[in-house]
Amino acid sequence: MPESEDDMAALRREIVDLIRQQMEALDSPQGLTDARLSECYERQARVQELREKLEAARNSVTEADRRSERGSTPKEAEGCVAPVTVNSADSNASL
Repeated sequence: MPESEDDMAALRREIVDLIRQQMEALDSPQGLTDARLSECYERQARVQELREKLEAARNSVTEADRRSERGSTPKEAEGCVAPVTVNSADSNASL
């Protein structure tokens, strides 16, 4: 899975190129033949696949950033936060 900024930029460039091709096909004076329409569907499927890869890469980078900020792995961080309950009588007593 791509995780570097360069990999994500390459995914974005490919998406933009495919969308540009879609626009050219739709604006073509030749019209949409069955073959050209089929190509459009294939490009659209590829765009969706690339968008999913880009989203997964973004999520993994975000998660890695969170872990590095915490200085722990997800397994280590699971037990780090204990639930906190507030007793209303205790909170009123401190006022």
